[in-house]
Amino acid sequence: MSNILYRFKHNGSFSKQVKLYMSNTFISYLVMSAFANVLQGIYFKGLGFEEGFIGNVIALKTVLIGLSAVPVGMLSDIIGRKRAVMLGVIISSLGYLGQCVFTSQLLIYFFACLNGIGSAVMYVNDAPFLAENCEEEKRINLFSINFIINQLASIFGSYSGGRIPELFGGESISILRGTQVFFALLALLALVPLCKIKNEKKSDSIRREGSFFSLLKRKNVVLIIIYNMLIGFGAGLVIPFFNLFLHYKLNVGTGVVGTIMAYSQVATIIGAFLVPYVSKKLGRVFTVQLCQVLSIPFLLIISIAGNVWLTTFVFFMRSALMNMAQPALQSLTMEIVGDEERSALSSLMNLSNHITRGISASVAGFIMANISYELPYYITAVLYITAILLFARIFDSGKKKNQASMTE
Repeated sequence: MSNILYRFKHNGSFSKQVKLYMSNTFISYLVMSAFANVLQGIYFKGLGFEEGFIGNVIALKTVLIGLSAVPVGMLSDIIGRKRAVMLGVIISSLGYLGQCVFTSQLLIYFFACLNGIGSAVMYVNDAPFLAENCEEEKRINLFSINFIINQLASIFGSYSGGRIPELFGGESISILRGTQVFFALLALLALVPLCKIKNEKKSDSIRREGSFFSLLKRKNVVLIIIYNMLIGFGAGLVIPFFNLFLHYKLNVGTGVVGTIMAYSQVATIIGAFLVPYVSKKLGRVFTVQLCQVLSIPFLLIISIAGNVWLTTFVFFMRSALMNMAQPALQSLTMEIVGDEERSALSSLMNLSNHITRGISASVAGFIMANISYELPYYITAVLYITAILLFARIFDSGKKKNQASMTE
């Protein structure tokens, strides 16, 4: 606990650039959470669209995030991260606005694509901007604080996204649309702190296209990407639709949906606090495996729990266990390549995860519309088990290679 308090105490030592940037990401995550976790799926169902259409919207946005990762990274190197992120905020806001103003399916698809491209700018530039504007010895503290701040933003976004419609009298289409318009315009507030950031110096490093292809020639890199794709495909089957599962399967209102989604973000924060201590005791590889294995029973219970509060508890536990492994997983992943290759690997991981999430969201929409709401949870469990076994193989083989090199 003292370690956690130390991190927050020393937040004041970070540069003004970093604080302004984190203000931008707080607003962006708040808006994103309100739309994705609560409002959008329920709004589309209210318009009469089926789960298949909702899945396609989620799929388009998510796939565009993945496909845009590499070109967005290159553009950011050319025009600078500040200008790129400002452009991303404007594009995202237009994407949100278009999806809630227009009712034509083609126009909704178009604005979902815009939303995906805008979101990709934030995902790609987040970690590099923070790393470039912070001393090396402070980066661990900074990334931990940034992660927690983003989760707090998601809590506020989920909770307010559920409560605002209730404050205005219910869940009619006009109220849900008005709430989404409010959040879409709120997204533009992120431009205020961004405008105050000084233009950064252009990086001397040049992104090499060849580095992406050279990484794909390495067995461990290919395997970790496959692992990432399995996790992404499984997550895309259930996570984007949990608000619909609660609202239509368990018959709860938007306020309760928002509260439950907010609780899940609290679980993620608790996990972020715990993982350094668990990793220290058990090791990072075993921590990742243990957390992900323990999350699977809770995932399956969600699909059969008929009681909303039991569902809240098991969703809380699933979120805590699955997400607390992320910091350890990210550090392990970055260590399988050299310093100069980490940006390229990060782009490949983003691309593979978001594309598979997008495809599986479309698949899940079809399954929920034509078969059942429960089946995607069972498929996800199988995918997670397969991914965990692959993860064990990747890092077990890496450990053996290291031991062999030490004995030579």
